[in-house]
Amino acid sequence: MFDKKINRFKNLVESLKSDINNEFLSHFLRWFYEKINTHFNKKTPNLKINKWDIYYVELWQNIWSELNKTRPCLVISIKKSNFWNTIIIVPLKSFNWKNINNFQLFLEATSDNNLNEDSIIDFSWIRQVSKKRLLDRVWKINDFTDIDNKLKLIFWIKK
Repeated sequence: MFDKKINRFKNLVESLKSDINNEFLSHFLRWFYEKINTHFNKKTPNLKINKWDIYYVELWQNIWSELNKTRPCLVISIKKSNFWNTIIIVPLKSFNWKNINNFQLFLEATSDNNLNEDSIIDFSWIRQVSKKRLLDRVWKINDFTDIDNKLKLIFWIKK
């Protein structure tokens, strides 16, 4: 019964998308459709999520300058807090700058970590996401002392 209502709603959104010429409304309807689709149709993965794991995460349909796309993200929430439907992540971005600032940490692509290119862990993009956005596990970071120190520096935690 519920699936019929969802399908009817999806068809209504699809018909409205094609009728509206306004770019903003069209973008909003696409965004809304993705949110509804993710919320109702995608099951929460039954994953054993650990701190310092890197997963591919769907960060699509964000607002303004928020990070987009499917990208690798570092899980920084502790295992005890992962029983909720959300986790805390830090997205990785491709490294194409000359300088790295205080909120970034360089991560070299090697055959061990399965990353396609050199990346930076950008702590200015820390966010909480639903577990439904998780896709595949990429790698687990074993030497996390630099990351731990960077988090302490950012959040003014004394050693």
